[in-house]
Formats: sequence, structure tokens, C-alpha cells
Amino acid sequence: LLPAGGGAAGAQDDALGQELYETQCAACHAVDGTGVTDRGPPLTDEGRASVDFVLRTGRMPMADPRMEAVPRPTRYTEEQIVALVDYAGAFGDGPDIPDVDPARGDLGNGAQLYQLNCAACHVASGAGAAIGGGREAPDLVNSTPTQIGQAIRVGPGAMPVFGSFTDRDLDDVAAYIGQLRDQHTTAPEDFGGAGPVAEGLAAWLLALLPLIALTRWIGTPHEGRDAPVVPAEEPEGIEA
Repeated sequence: LLPAGGGAAGAQDDALGQELYETQCAACHAVDGTGVTDRGPPLTDEGRASVDFVLRTGRMPMADPRMEAVPRPTRYTEEQIVALVDYAGAFGDGPDIPDVDPARGDLGNGAQLYQLNCAACHVASGAGAAIGGGREAPDLVNSTPTQIGQAIRVGPGAMPVFGSFTDRDLDDVAAYIGQLRDQHTTAPEDFGGAGPVAEGLAAWLLALLPLIALTRWIGTPHEGRDAPVVPAEEPEGIEA
């Protein structure tokens, strides 16, 4: 996204962004973006990437600030999002919206980065899973390349900020996640999308069932090996 243009159009965008922010955001984040205790965090550490991410993924606005911000359908038009990003994004000094292009990405490096940094929470298929504490790592399959780059840069929710990722790394990870999407890795026939709990349970069952079968086989009597012992006949006594 590019900043709003100058002139009358720019002034209209600024007015729209201010109106939307003051009517739908300021109650939790304060008019000046410094946050409201027990309602919403300050935006002074955020930036355009963070604001754009939460608006386009439907995480904001929230009816209850105590709820976990989860992906939902967006409530704003493109024009409204651009206006809000320009206005609210100016409160903070966080990262700008990254330019992410999977066509420039390297699948090999993307796969390595994903497995080392992302798969533990989003699982190998990108389907997402529960991560404890009532939180969930969301499904990545429907995320756009820009949203993937934004999440890496700003660390939404329980996700950490991966500051060591270069711009090229963002292209690589987005390319790899795009490949997961194209391969339909979260389809029912692909078990990789079941999540770590289900996959771990299946692994235990696959290992446990053969052990149970072996134990039952060992404990079952077998002809020849487990034939009953016949006591030897007593020798006849010798008469005097």
C-alpha cells in the first residue's frame, strides 16, 4: 500500500481516517494513540504494518478487549483501510508494510526457515493448532504474502518478532507457504494438517498397538512350547 495522495484527495483520506479512528478505535487506544488502561494497548510502538495487518485480517476492531484477537472477515472497505492505516499508523514508529513477492522467493530456504521457526506452532502443513493458554496459531493457508511478511515483522499476539529475517527471507517463506497451499496439505487425506496433538497421539498409537499385540502373543499358550508338564512315573518298589 502507498500513502494517500496529496491535495484534496489526501485531505479527504486524512479526514476519513481520523473520523474512523476517533469513532471506532479511540475508546480503547485513546485519541492520541497512547492506549487506555484495561482496554487497549498504546499504538506508539506500532506502525503501518501492524495497523494494516489487524484490519485486513479482521482482528480489529474487537467488541471485547479481553478477547483474543483472531482472524475474522474484515469490516472495512479498501478505502477505509488505507485511510486508517495512514492515520493510525502515524502514531507509532514500527515497521512499514513490507514488499513481499513469492515469485522472488527460494523454496529451499523458505522450507528451512519455516520448519525451524514456524512449524512448531503452525504445524508442518500451515494449518495452525492450539498452542496452550487458550491461544491458537492461525491457519496460514489463506494468508496473503503481505500478511505473512507483516506477521513476521510485527509478531501479532503470542507470535514473536523475527527481527533477523531479511526482506529476501520474507519472499522465501511466503513462496514456501504458497506451495503448501497449492499442494492442499490441509486436506482430510493429508494427515499433516491434523496438528501436533492429533499427530502425537497417532504416533503413540502406531507404536503402542504393535507392542500390545506382541505382549498378547507372548502371553498366549502355544502348542509344543507351552505343553503341560507330565510328571514322571514312580519306579516300582523292589520286594525283599
